Amino acid sequence: MILSDPGPSTIFTAFGDNTLNLELRCFVGSQDHRMVAMTQIHEAIDRKFKEAGIVIAFPQRDVHLDTSQPLDVRIHRDNEQPGNDSSIGDK
Repeated sequence: MILSDPGPSTIFTAFGDNTLNLELRCFVGSQDHRMVAMTQIHEAIDRKFKEAGIVIAFPQRDVHLDTSQPLDVRIHRDNEQPGNDSSIGDK
């Protein structure tokens, strides 16, 4: 779906917060193909990054909890059900 003329180009657009911002620009023959082409390009880039061992760092967020009262915190793995003994902290 990507046109060879004009060909794709990669542009270094800016320095971001802890990033180098790049854009891949390419053209499709029809607006109807735009979203499908974007999805396929994103999937191909993600696959190539994984194959090369490149990990994309996502922003870290701080969470501030109100600890003026007792707080029950539990961390569960994806394959565990709530109520298992994976709780941390005092009950």
